[in-house]
Amino acid sequence: MLRQTLKVFFLGKAAFDLSREKIEEYVNAILGKVAGQGAEDVEKIEALRNKVKEAITDASSKVMQRSEVLEAQFNEKVRRQVADFSLETLGDSNEINELRAEIASLRAELVQLRSSKVTV
Repeated sequence: MLRQTLKVFFLGKAAFDLSREKIEEYVNAILGKVAGQGAEDVEKIEALRNKVKEAITDASSKVMQRSEVLEAQFNEKVRRQVADFSLETLGDSNEINELRAEIASLRAELVQLRSSKVTV
């Protein structure tokens, strides 16, 4: 399960990174075509370019924050499951110890019964 989760995580990260790169290339290509115009247009294009880069950076940071939250939730879930498993195992060992104690008391009773038969 952990391998599959990590595989999905890294696949998503790679897809996001590639998408971001393609968007940047696309925006730069569009802006490069329009850049041959007047100075006022160049300023607008630069402002647009900065806004796009800022949006990409914001989206990237949100994705990273969300992935960290999901990772923390996943780790907590795994910890809880391990703790539950440990408690179940501990419960099983307590039951085993109780059964051993019961067996020991039955053996002691058998010894007493055998010794009482011999003396009779």
